[in-house]
Amino acid sequence: MKQVLTSEDINFLEEKLRGSSADPWNVQESSEVSTVWIVPSLEGNPIALLDYQNQEKNSADAHFMVAARNYMRVLLDEVKNLRRRILELIQSNNQELQKRMDLQMELQELKKILRTQNESN
Repeated sequence: MKQVLTSEDINFLEEKLRGSSADPWNVQESSEVSTVWIVPSLEGNPIALLDYQNQEKNSADAHFMVAARNYMRVLLDEVKNLRRRILELIQSNNQELQKRMDLQMELQELKKILRTQNESN
């Protein structure tokens, strides 16, 4: 499994998100059966049915899928915002570093001038 999302991965996830049923998704379940339904709204028709495993596992899987769908936009936006902020910080740091290097060079030049003046006197 990948450890880092690439820009292509984010684009892929956004495409899948756009193609999915609108959020919020919800879980409908009954303690009388092992089947769990995922619905795009509280009154909508089911878009997924989980009945392969026991009630507890079906319920846990359904709640995970619903949470993943409902928070996917927030998570993708957060990743993009954090990456943008990191880039801004790197650029700011690079600018600060360049200023320090320029000042260091200026200081060296001033030291040379002072040395030359002292040697002349």
